[in-house]
Amino acid sequence: MPRKDLARIRSSPMGSMMWFIGFVALLLPLVTPSQAAAPPKRILALYWYDRAFPGDVAFDRSFQAVLQSAPAGSIEAYTEYVNSNRFPGEHQSEVLHDYLRKKYAGRPIDVVVAVSDVSLEFLLKYRDDLFPHTPIVFVAVKRPATNEPASGPGLTGIVQGGGYKETLDLALRLHPGTKQVFIISGTLDHDKEYETLCREELQGFKSGVSITYLTDFPVDRLIFKMKSLPERSLVLYIWQQSQNEEGNVLESPDVLASIAPSTTAPIYGVASWQIGRGIVGGYLRTFEADATRAGEIALRIANGARARDIPVESAKRIPIFDWGELERWGISEDLLPADSVVLNRRPTVWGSFKWYIIGGIALMLFQMALISGLIWHRARRRRAEGELTAALEVARESEARFRLVANTAPVMIWMSGPDKLCSYVNQPWLDFTGRPLVSELGSGWAEGVHADDLQLCLNTYDQFFQRRKSFKMQYRLRRHDGEYRWVLDTGVPRFSSDGSFAGYIGSCIDMTERKQAEEALSTVSRRLIDAQEQERTRIARELHDDINQRIAMLGIELDVLQQSLPNQGPELQSRIDELRQQTAEIGTDVQGISHRLHSSKLEYLGLVAACKSFCREVAEWHKVDVNFVAENIAPNLSQDISLCLFRVLQESLNNAIKHSGAQHFEAQLRGTSNEIQLTVRDHGIGFDAAAVMVNRGLGFISMRERVSAVNGTILIASKPKGGTEITVRVPVVARAASKTTVGAA
Repeated sequence: MPRKDLARIRSSPMGSMMWFIGFVALLLPLVTPSQAAAPPKRILALYWYDRAFPGDVAFDRSFQAVLQSAPAGSIEAYTEYVNSNRFPGEHQSEVLHDYLRKKYAGRPIDVVVAVSDVSLEFLLKYRDDLFPHTPIVFVAVKRPATNEPASGPGLTGIVQGGGYKETLDLALRLHPGTKQVFIISGTLDHDKEYETLCREELQGFKSGVSITYLTDFPVDRLIFKMKSLPERSLVLYIWQQSQNEEGNVLESPDVLASIAPSTTAPIYGVASWQIGRGIVGGYLRTFEADATRAGEIALRIANGARARDIPVESAKRIPIFDWGELERWGISEDLLPADSVVLNRRPTVWGSFKWYIIGGIALMLFQMALISGLIWHRARRRRAEGELTAALEVARESEARFRLVANTAPVMIWMSGPDKLCSYVNQPWLDFTGRPLVSELGSGWAEGVHADDLQLCLNTYDQFFQRRKSFKMQYRLRRHDGEYRWVLDTGVPRFSSDGSFAGYIGSCIDMTERKQAEEALSTVSRRLIDAQEQERTRIARELHDDINQRIAMLGIELDVLQQSLPNQGPELQSRIDELRQQTAEIGTDVQGISHRLHSSKLEYLGLVAACKSFCREVAEWHKVDVNFVAENIAPNLSQDISLCLFRVLQESLNNAIKHSGAQHFEAQLRGTSNEIQLTVRDHGIGFDAAAVMVNRGLGFISMRERVSAVNGTILIASKPKGGTEITVRVPVVARAASKTTVGAA
């Protein structure tokens, strides 16, 4: 366009409008994404103790799990610790205040979660300076005494309460003859908060027992006291901190673990972290349950709910007991409340390995029948080999005498000279072939070998003849009735008295029945694998087409129910949301089980896509690193080969994750013009590969039979502390018709 015309268009009103529209159209793709991206919500959890405290560890694990359930990128979680147990005093509180103010000055927090009364007290004290516009969710023993203004950010949470009276009532029911109760409490700064709460709950407690408080006792004195408690006594553990002679702080879990082994009376408690450290049990608060609920409340507030509209809740307590302590004090589980939970139960062998035992017994019975037949053949072969050895000894003394004995041996015997030509066969050989001696000598014996086995047979003979080593080979030899029979041919080099090579002497044993038994065993194994795959497919389809669809319909019904109740309270709406989420999670789990039983990706997308998806799912589920590589894999593989390699990858990778102790795994699929190679490798603790080859487990047997069914080979290379590598090679074209197998003796 001429410059004059362009300038005229620009100067006109219509031209200016067109230029503006064009400029906005160019900028629109750049502006829209940034406007659409919503910033994440920030949630800060403030704990009392440090990262090593068992209660904080259990709470944070469950709390973070709830936050991670939110959409990716929508939540940023932060964690801080008051740590006043190790750094007490007003000065340390001010140091933490300055630290938090500087750290989060440019990063506003949307929700603060106070885990413990100490954390809550700190936040309320410095709230106006640190987080003036941030709602607080607390998890504390007692409800805070504060007046929140209606216009303020709000305060809500969970009150744990003491639970001392409820637990003491339970302990006295389990020990009806109790006369005295000793209550252990104390802190380094002599804080009586927990003890005061206990005294308030037990005020006016009428049970006919005397109650003694052991407050602020040193650990050594407390241990001595626990060793000499009077009969018919109970101990209620509240909280105890101490300091040893070196000045190191002994936290409450350490103190409890120190006094429990030597006590002469059962100890009860009120917190789940005390289980496994010496208490029998009690009505316990669980950090996991409190953390889950606190996380749900924090997410609601982060997503727009007002803290003041969410009522303060009371923590749930459930009767929890330690199985080992019940056994120690002779307490029958029949006496426990009906809804009790017993932890650390020692599993029985039958309960842990029932199906392994049943499967092992069935497999052993099946193998015993096969082994019996193989033992019979082995005994027969050993007898024949023994007789052959005796015959060979005689042959060294006199060849003529040897030939006389050989003709009466129950096996076929042959001899050759240094020119590779057959110089002798015994009478059982002639009886087997039905041919005269002259027809078998020289190279005549080869006329009876099956055409498919002849070339490999001659090559083996020539190879070992040059090396002058013992050999064994299997081939089919025509019997006098025209039937080809499998024989095991064993050859041993002969040497003259001067050490010169004199040729070979060997024996042949009819092993047709043994081959048939091995083929029958292989057929049964393959049928079992086929039946297993069919059952996997059936169960997977039922889970996907029936159970999963019904779960989906249940989720839809919950949606309809929620929409039909628009005026109900936030509690009911929240509960329906929880049920919908749980329903969706169950549907996802069912779909995952269906996929592991029968991979639809393998059927519709092929081997590479199915293997890549499986490696990704395993890595996400077990929190490990799985590196999968595929090269030159044809898209039109047969279903048998694809299923074989996929199942071997499943079994190998699951075994490696379960037993190797490694965190990084490699899986490779590489194709050539005539075969596919699968390699699964880890860098873990390894094992004795030779022992595995001798004492094969069910998993290895399954992999071996699957690979054998597609004419493949499997190799395990491993050594202790050296990692493990499993290599499978499967031909993509049919092998030669010959079934001859060769191996050095």
